[in-house]
Amino acid sequence: MVKPAIEHHTVDIHHPPGNLPGSVERLLVGLLGTGIDVIQSYWVLLCHVVWQAEVVVPSANDIQQFNRYAYGDIYPPTYVCLSSDCPNYQMGVLTDPITYQATRFTLQYGVLPIYTTSMYFCKCFRRYHHNFSVHKSTNTRTYYYGVPSTIQVATHFFIDTPLLELFANAKVFGWQVMHCFTQKN
Repeated sequence: MVKPAIEHHTVDIHHPPGNLPGSVERLLVGLLGTGIDVIQSYWVLLCHVVWQAEVVVPSANDIQQFNRYAYGDIYPPTYVCLSSDCPNYQMGVLTDPITYQATRFTLQYGVLPIYTTSMYFCKCFRRYHHNFSVHKSTNTRTYYYGVPSTIQVATHFFIDTPLLELFANAKVFGWQVMHCFTQKN
């Protein structure tokens, strides 16, 4: 569950970084109840095993424990520049992360405290967020193709698509019931 957070702090996602990001180290210290030196030693020993491991579906208990410290952190969906008018299109690696606290509303796990990170590409002056990028000079948002699994509804608030679909369905059913009631009378 932590691998995406580690990947966003490394240039080469095919190989594990030599050191874990500080935020991940602090998370693991909280989860495992050990010192940071122990976490660093474990990473040196197990980094290649962790990096090559298949995705594990967490249990409800795993998620509950993980939620005590962090869950579902949100990053841009890319590591490279996506602007087709940029000379470094799909080659330039994003840098300069900005991370802040936010709240994520989910259907399955309820309300979760998260961190969201945006990344910057200095050659074309774009900052990449979870579901859009912003050009520095125009402040124009360009949304990515497709419907994201999580939608940013305000600066510090995100809602997962299944929860939004539940809201939409409830609205439709409510309208239908009201329509049937008015037709009956």
